[in-house]
This record gives sequence, C-alpha cells and structure tokens, in this order.
Amino acid sequence: MARPAGNPVLAPIRRWVLYSRTNLTISVAAVLGVLFVAGAVFGESPTTVHTPSTVAAAGARTTAAAPAEEVTYDLIEVTESAIAGKTADAVGKSAPTTAMAYAHAYVDISQSNTEWRTKLGRYTTDTPGETIVAARPQVPIAITGSTTSEIVTGTGGERRAEVTIPTQAGELRVTVQVTESPNGAKWLVQNPFPTLDRDEVSKLGTAPSLASGAAAPSRQPEPSTSATAADTSATDTTATTTSATVPTPSSDPAPAPVPAPVPVPGPVPVPGPIPIPELDTPIPGAL
Repeated sequence: MARPAGNPVLAPIRRWVLYSRTNLTISVAAVLGVLFVAGAVFGESPTTVHTPSTVAAAGARTTAAAPAEEVTYDLIEVTESAIAGKTADAVGKSAPTTAMAYAHAYVDISQSNTEWRTKLGRYTTDTPGETIVAARPQVPIAITGSTTSEIVTGTGGERRAEVTIPTQAGELRVTVQVTESPNGAKWLVQNPFPTLDRDEVSKLGTAPSLASGAAAPSRQPEPSTSATAADTSATDTTATTTSATVPTPSSDPAPAPVPAPVPVPGPVPVPGPIPIPELDTPIPGAL
C-alpha cells in the first residue's frame, strides 16, 4: 500500500528543523525574533493612569526643573500701581519695586503699630524698632510719582541702589541692597530705615489758615428753638399791625385827563387896499 505524499511546503521545513539541534535552535530564535518585531510595530502602548500622586510628582519635577527667578540690577522705574497684588518675594527681585513697596507700606495709616511694623519688615533687613514707629506719619500722605533709581558701588565693592520716591511731604530716599534670605536672594531696605521730615508731615495735618497764623473766624451762636419761635411770632404780629394801618386804595376810577385846547388859526390877510369903513360921523379933521 502506497504512503500519501507529505505537504510540499511544510515537509522540507520539518525535515530541516529536525535534521539537527542547531537547526532547531536557529528556527526557534527566528520565530521569536519575528514575533518581537511584529509586536513592536503593530502592538499598542499600555494606557497610563494618572493618579493624584503621579500628578503631584510630575508637578514637583517640573517646578524643580524650572529655573527660579533671580534678582535683577536693571533699574526699571515703577509707580505705586505697579506693585499692587504682588508678594514680598516678587517685589524683592527689583530695587525700584522694593523701594516703592516700602514707601507704600510706610505711608499706610490704616493699621495698628504692630501690623504696620510687620508689614514694613517684609521689605527691610530687620524688623523696624520703636524709633521708626515714633516717626510714623499720622496723616494721609500720597505718593505723587514714579521712582528715580541709581546704582552705587560701596567701598567694599558691594553694589546697592539709591531710590527716591516723591510724596506730598517731600522725597523719601531709600537705600536697598541684595541680601540673602530664607527664600533666596532679594533686594531689601538697609538700616537705618528712611523716614520723611516730620515738619513737612505736620504741615499736611494743619489747616492753611491756622498754619499761617491767622485767627480762625468766630462763629455766632445759633439761636435756640424757643428764641426762634418768639422772633417768628413777633415778626408775624408786626406784619399784621403794619397791614392794618396801611390805607386800602379807593376803588373809584381815576379821573380822565383833560385834553389840551386846539389852537385856532388867525385871520389870513387879503391882498389889496384896506377898505375904509363907512362911519355915521365924519372923521375929525376931514372936510
């Protein structure tokens, strides 16, 4: 009985694989290599689930990788509105903004002395003492313009900035220098801390008339309610008496004016000889 012929494609491969162990090892490695390449090309990447811890760790790595903002020696002049809403660390990166923030806190009279010292201490090397608290303004003072800054090099080679802020009570001159702090290097106001002239500040709280030595006009005392009522009743009585004594004008109509007489024209002379009138008696001396 004849044996059936094998598969013409698989039979040679099967004979080659089973021919030796070397061929078997090569075949298995080739199959695994083909499967690995196919999986890398056509396979899908696993979906990553972002848990809160994973997100926090990624944010921390991003923050650590981002370079921290450094202090700058560029003197970009600012106004009081430029520091609104900024933190002390953000303000401390520039000399003009640090000086303006100090001036803004210095003229603030809405807080108690303790709160005022704490707020002012955010921009100074040390917490202000009782000396600067005694020089604190007690009247509102407005900042009238932008800063004017200048970089100055000290005797030891350190660089500091001299900043001038204009106010109603004169110029506030602030000296700031880069100082190391727990949050990094930043500009801070140096001690002794600047203050405004107390004489100029006191002028803002004095009325112009009193400041010039003029006496204030005296005010007449206001009459009481009873006196006012008495005066009112007396005035009404006087008005009534006056109205009673004044005669009422007559209701008869005024006489009509007499018309002026019309002039009569004189006789008009008749030209020619004057006629002699006829008389009953002869004219004396006539024959």
